Amino acid sequence: MKPARLSTSVLPGTAGGPPRFSAIHAYFFVAALLLYSGWSAPFPAQPGIIEGVIALLLMGFVTLPLGIVVISGGFQAYREQWRAPVWLHIGFFVLLWGQLFNGAVVQGWMLTDLIRDLIPFIYLCMPVLLLPVMNSRRLSWASLLPGILSVSGVLLATRFFMEVGIWPWELGSQHYFDNFLYLPYDPSVAFAAIYLPLKAVHSLQPSRPFSWLCSLLMLGGGGMALGSLMAAAQRAPVGLAALCFFIYFCVSYKSRGRMLLMAFILAGAGFMAQEQIISSLELLTAKQELVGANGKTEELAAVFMEISRSWQSLMAGIGWGGLFDNPIYASEISFTHSAMTFFLLKGGLTGLVFLLLYLLWIGKRWFGHLSWASLPLKLASAVPILIGLFFQPSYKTLTYGIVLTLICVHWNEEIRLRKGELHERESSGISP
Repeated sequence: MKPARLSTSVLPGTAGGPPRFSAIHAYFFVAALLLYSGWSAPFPAQPGIIEGVIALLLMGFVTLPLGIVVISGGFQAYREQWRAPVWLHIGFFVLLWGQLFNGAVVQGWMLTDLIRDLIPFIYLCMPVLLLPVMNSRRLSWASLLPGILSVSGVLLATRFFMEVGIWPWELGSQHYFDNFLYLPYDPSVAFAAIYLPLKAVHSLQPSRPFSWLCSLLMLGGGGMALGSLMAAAQRAPVGLAALCFFIYFCVSYKSRGRMLLMAFILAGAGFMAQEQIISSLELLTAKQELVGANGKTEELAAVFMEISRSWQSLMAGIGWGGLFDNPIYASEISFTHSAMTFFLLKGGLTGLVFLLLYLLWIGKRWFGHLSWASLPLKLASAVPILIGLFFQPSYKTLTYGIVLTLICVHWNEEIRLRKGELHERESSGISP
């Protein structure tokens, strides 16, 4: 007898083909992200009704059958239907349940702390859940996701200015704090701060008035997002954003018109907001001189000390829900300020190896099909990923996983388009 296997008949779709998802699922996803950016926060201290509704909307987008296949370890069904690397699904499954067992049974950590670690892990592995739906080709998610993420970032930036009670042109007098909401820390804010200005230049068609209007709106939204980063003294995002603008300016020599437009926008922004920019940069410099690495090197040393207590903790970490003495806060907490140290702490060397393999898989998709046309998206997506990996705990947010998903969706779309072009050439008898 043949060994039993998980049937794919439970998945939404038709026999003999990949699952199909109704376009109605897109409304669930958009509603979840708008609710998140309009009424929730990147790191909600006490998750409530809003966060519960967001979770339900995301479950409606992913669909229950797909969620069961992913969570229960239906490796063969997942691979056959979506052609995803089986190691990625296995790694997700092993870390999810293995570290849950390690944290709950072996270490005996509290349930609330377990949940606080499980949710960020699922967010970080969002491509495993979202790609099957987004690759159904009913909608062009490669075109939709950048706009959705940008709107989310601008909404969060607007909420920040409303929370601190200032206008964007009042920047530079001091650093502002939004009462523990940490709205500018969300990856979508950094994404919007870079993507919208670059896209405004990249997509402008001078002969069309509507194109000018769209570009002006994008510049305004990007300025709002970038302003919130400067107001909250976010050194890494502001510095990386400046680097992205410089890279785009240098690469735009292929299109002198866009190069001149970029130079004009930068010069105009510098002239109109000269006082705000200079004052904000002085505040950022003063903060750098005052706090430096802000205790992150001491935090890394504390993580190494924690997992070095035994060979078990070295290989498997302290599990989901684990607490450790973080020198930054001088108390026991459950998170670190980078995804690298978080996975090392919670999963030991095993967790760190999984993260590195996962990043290599994502990196291949980021560098794949890198072109002038995709440069705004590539630069804007790289910044929040790097920030979460090394500088801030933004890896714990919903939109961090969505940015990772965007890279994969864009890569898949490029492959599909190139295959279509190749098929057309073969059909017309033109050699590639």
